[in-house]
Amino acid sequence: MVNTTTNHIEFLDSGVVLSKMNTRSGFKRVYVIEQANSINHVLQGLKKPLLLDLSRISKSSIKEIRSLITEETLSFSEAIGIVVKSDFQKLLLNTILNFKNSKNRCPIQVFSSLEKAESWLEEYA
Repeated sequence: MVNTTTNHIEFLDSGVVLSKMNTRSGFKRVYVIEQANSINHVLQGLKKPLLLDLSRISKSSIKEIRSLITEETLSFSEAIGIVVKSDFQKLLLNTILNFKNSKNRCPIQVFSSLEKAESWLEEYA
């Protein structure tokens, strides 16, 4: 378990890295890098599936959510699952992220259920 300024990070028995964002400040570049560096330090170069739980965040834009998918994050991610509150946001983000990120070869999927996201990511553990 690791705590950063804006996230609570857990390493699940399933092999999935779970990052729960606690505040909207977590979308700021400095905190995105802090989270990525913290996870990368613990994983010591290993690649694992990453689950970004944004369900505690009441409002987030597509641009903010896309800001979480950085080179730093992709460097340790086997696959990325993102949990959001809204089904509409899930649908829209899945379309945009899969179109924009098709070249990075890291599967990205957005969910409205933490359980479904973790189940999908277990395939990459």
